[in-house]
Amino acid sequence: MSYVYLNGEFVESDQAMVSVFDQGFLYGDGIFESFRSIGDQLYQYPQHYDRLLQSAEALCYPVPYQQQALEKILLELRKKNGLHDAYYRITITRGRGEIGFQRNLTNDLTCLVVGREFQGFDSSHYQQGIELRVAQIRRNAPEAINPKIKSISNLNSLLGKLEAKANGAFEVVMLNNKEQICEGASSNIFWTKDQWVFTPDASTGLLEGVTRSTIIRLCEEKLNLRVVSGEFKLQDLKFSDEVFITSTSLEVMPVVKVDDFTINQGQVGSIACRLRKELHRDMGKLD
Repeated sequence: MSYVYLNGEFVESDQAMVSVFDQGFLYGDGIFESFRSIGDQLYQYPQHYDRLLQSAEALCYPVPYQQQALEKILLELRKKNGLHDAYYRITITRGRGEIGFQRNLTNDLTCLVVGREFQGFDSSHYQQGIELRVAQIRRNAPEAINPKIKSISNLNSLLGKLEAKANGAFEVVMLNNKEQICEGASSNIFWTKDQWVFTPDASTGLLEGVTRSTIIRLCEEKLNLRVVSGEFKLQDLKFSDEVFITSTSLEVMPVVKVDDFTINQGQVGSIACRLRKELHRDMGKLD
């Protein structure tokens, strides 16, 4: 038996229900945030909470729980589900409403918190590296949809994931409407050249991942590598020394192929390996 936290109550997962008139279901009017805990330590929780506030503010509704109150809910959910290293997802929608363009936008919010044991990915991916494909679908222009909103209306990323699956790739590289490298469908992208580390700038329209910020910090503090963010073209990525992608669940995933271009002679690079180890140390998984 497992539990979720739904609208102020801990509920058995198979008994949890949301209205068919929920605005998240009808219109994708909602936000989410996902992160991890190592033991009872909520890793980078303040940063994720701040981003949740940022998303909520952009959609003009409040986060229903203060940071400390939400932390207590998360830890209680961890206890109820008997979790060790957990993966959490907080989803907030505008709640039950009506169908129609002139609908009420001041409903009682729906708030769902899910906690599961973190599974991670097969070790072979980190040992052998993965393949990326350049997606045909382009990232939403930041002028159209604010990339600072971590929205449940995530069709653009889903289309990227479907492309990856159709092409037998692990993930895609998504370009923006200016043909600049932006990000993956659910990851941020880094590459190296001559001991410099590069990553697309927020101006390209990417979602600034919390793990992305951590990796930038670890590059500079622990590996003594300079990180340069900017607006880059695809050839900058394909002719790099090393490529890796990052996210909360992926951590630091090495890339050995982008389309038909083999990276680092098909070998996993040392910087990705060192960064993942430093990330684990930052999490408290290593002494």
